[in-house]
Amino acid sequence: MLNKIILLLSLQISLLGTTFGGNVLIWPMEGSHWLNVKIIIDELIKKGHNVTVLVASGALFITPTTSPSLIFEIYEVPFGKERVEGVIKDFILTWMEHRPSPLTIWRFYQEMAKVMKDFHMVSREICDGVLKNEKLMEKLKKSKFEVLVSDPVFPCGDIIALKLGIPFIYSLRFSPASTVEKHCGKVPYPPSYVPAILSELTDQMSFTDRVRNFISYHLQDYMFNTLWQSWDSYYSNALDGSHWLNIKMILEELNQRNHNVTVLASSATLFINSNSDSPVNFEVIPVSYKKSNIDSLIEHMIMLWIDHRPTPLTLWAFYKELGKLLDTFFRINIQICDGVLNNPKLMARLRKSRFDVLLADPVTICGDLVALKLGIPFMYTLRFSPASTVERHCGKIPAPVSYVPAALSELTDQMTFGERLKNTISYPLQDYIFQSYWGEWNSYYSKVLGRPTTLCETMGKAEIWLIRTYWDFEFPRPYLPNFEFVGGLHCKPAKPLPKVLWRYKGKKPATLGANTRLYDWIPQNDLLGHPKAKAFITHGGTNGIYEAIYHGVPMVGVPMFADQPDNIAHMKAKGAAVEVNINTMTSVDLLNALRIVINEPSYKENAMRLKRIHHDQPVKPLDRAVFWIEFVMRHKGAKHLRPAAHDLTWYQYHSLDVIGFLLGCVATAVFLVTKCCLFSCRKFGKTGKKKKRE
Repeated sequence: MLNKIILLLSLQISLLGTTFGGNVLIWPMEGSHWLNVKIIIDELIKKGHNVTVLVASGALFITPTTSPSLIFEIYEVPFGKERVEGVIKDFILTWMEHRPSPLTIWRFYQEMAKVMKDFHMVSREICDGVLKNEKLMEKLKKSKFEVLVSDPVFPCGDIIALKLGIPFIYSLRFSPASTVEKHCGKVPYPPSYVPAILSELTDQMSFTDRVRNFISYHLQDYMFNTLWQSWDSYYSNALDGSHWLNIKMILEELNQRNHNVTVLASSATLFINSNSDSPVNFEVIPVSYKKSNIDSLIEHMIMLWIDHRPTPLTLWAFYKELGKLLDTFFRINIQICDGVLNNPKLMARLRKSRFDVLLADPVTICGDLVALKLGIPFMYTLRFSPASTVERHCGKIPAPVSYVPAALSELTDQMTFGERLKNTISYPLQDYIFQSYWGEWNSYYSKVLGRPTTLCETMGKAEIWLIRTYWDFEFPRPYLPNFEFVGGLHCKPAKPLPKVLWRYKGKKPATLGANTRLYDWIPQNDLLGHPKAKAFITHGGTNGIYEAIYHGVPMVGVPMFADQPDNIAHMKAKGAAVEVNINTMTSVDLLNALRIVINEPSYKENAMRLKRIHHDQPVKPLDRAVFWIEFVMRHKGAKHLRPAAHDLTWYQYHSLDVIGFLLGCVATAVFLVTKCCLFSCRKFGKTGKKKKRE
C-alpha cells in the first residue's frame, strides 16, 4: 500500500514539472519593452513552446535570429529604422526639454501631442502591415497559435488575436496615470491615495498633492481619450460590406441552380475576396487607388454622420462635408468605370462570355453602362437612396410627400403638420443634392454612349429593381410592377450554437463587466434564433434588423450613420424597438432601454408579429430574387413591367402640359364670357339710353 502511495505521489510530482509544446505569437514593442519580452520568449522556448514574433521591416531594436523554436515573421511597412529612431528621439527630447511642472505642463502636452500623433501614424502603418496583408494573415491562421502575447504600447495586438480567434494577454510596465489599466483593465485607482504614474507623487500626499493627483488622472484620461478616437474608427468596421453580403447570397443561390456567375471587382475592393476558393468567377478591374483610400472614405463618412448627424442646426455643416465626400467617391467610382469600359481586353472577354443579364448595385455607378455596351438587360439590387431620389427620378416610383416619409428623415407614415413640412422640404433638398452630383455623371455617360443622355435616363432602363426590404419593415406606399421587395433574403433558420460565442469589432468598452466577453466574430443569426435570446442591441443595419425580425427578437437601437437611424425609426413605429442616442447615452440609458424591451410584453409581441408577417410569404425572399433574375434571362428583359412614365418628360409626367392647356381653355372661356358680358352690357346700356331719350 505504501509503495502505491509513493508511486502515485512521484507521478503527481513529475506531472507538475511537465508542459505541452504550444504555439505562441508575440506582438512586441521596441526598446526596453523588447528586452523584457525577449526574456519571456527564452523561457517559453526552454519549456518546449514554439514562438513566432511579428516584426516590422523597419524595426529598430528587434534583430531576427535563427532558431528551430523561434521564428521571426517579418512584414513590410512603408518606413525605415530612421523613422522609428526619430520618433523615439523626439519623445526623449520633449521630456528632457519640457519636463512636466506647473509652469511647463501646457507646453509639455502641446509638444507631446505632436510626438504622439507621429507615433500613432507609425503604429497605424504597422497595423496595416499585418491586418491588410492577406497572405500573412492566412499563414498565421494556418499556424494555429494558442495565445498571443502583446505589448499594448503598440496597438493592434488584440485585434490580430481576435482575427485569429485566439486569446491574448498583455505584458506592460504602465500607462500614464494608469489610464489603460483603469479604463480597459478595470483596475481601481482611488486618487485619494494611489499616485498617478508619472506624477512623481507617493501614497503619502498632502492636500495640495491630492489636488495635483486628481487633476493628473483626469488630464491623462482626456489625453488618452483624444488619442483613442482615431483608433476607435480603425478598430471598428461599421459597414461590414452589407451590400456585398446580400448580392453574395443571390450569387450563391444562382450558382446552386447551375448558372455561371462572374463578378466584376476592383483590385482595391475591401470586402470581396477574389482569391478565395469559390464557384463564382472573378474579373479583377485594375484601379490606381488603394484599399486605404476606401477605408479612409468609409471612416470619414461614419465620422461625418456621428459628428454632424442631420438636425435643423447641423444640416448645413452636414451637407457641406457630404459634398466633399461625394466628390471623393466620384473620383474613385470613375476609376472603376474606366477600368472596365476603357479596357478593350476585358470588354472583349465579357462579350465572348455571352452573359444573359447583369445584376448591379447602383451605389457603385456604371453597371448599367457595362450592360448597354454588352447589349444585355440589367437589374438593380438596392436598399434605398436618400429620399428615394434614385427610385423616384430614375425608377419612376411614386412617393406622395403627404404620407410617404423620405428615406433618412426618420419619419413615419403618421406625420403631424410639422413633420409633413419637414418631409416636404426633405424631398426637394435631396433632389437638389443629387442633381448637383449627377451633373458630372451625365457628361461621362454621354461621352461613353456617344449621344446626349443622363445618368438617370440610363438607370431608368433597368428591367427589375430588387429592393432589400419588405412590408414587415416598410410603411404602406405605392410601388410599380417592376419593383420587387426581397428584404431578409440572407436570413436562415438558426443552427445549434457553438460552445464559444464570438462577435465584436472595436475598442473594448471601459464599463464592460467582468462577466462579459468580446470577440471578433459571432454567429449572429444563430444567436438571435436561440430561444433564450431576449433582446438585440444593434447599430440598426438592415441586415441585422432583418435577422431580428426573422427570429422575432425585440431591439435596442444605437444607430450611428446612413440608414441606421431611419431603420430604428421604422422599428420604433412598429413597436419592436427602443432607441438610445449614441452621442448622449449613458450606461443607465442603455440599461433602462434593455429593461423596457425585455420586461414590457408588447415589444416581444410586436417582434413576433413582424416575424409572422415575414414568414407568411408565398415565396421566400431569396427565391423571389432569383426567380426575377431568371425571368429576365428567359425573356431577355421585362419591358412589359416597365411603366410608360419613363417615356414622358417631367412636365408630361406631372400632366403640366394638360393642366396648362386646360387652364388656357378655362382662361380663354372666361375671357370670352367676360368679353361677351361686357359687350352685352355696353350694347344693352346704349339701347336703354336711347329709349330714355325717346
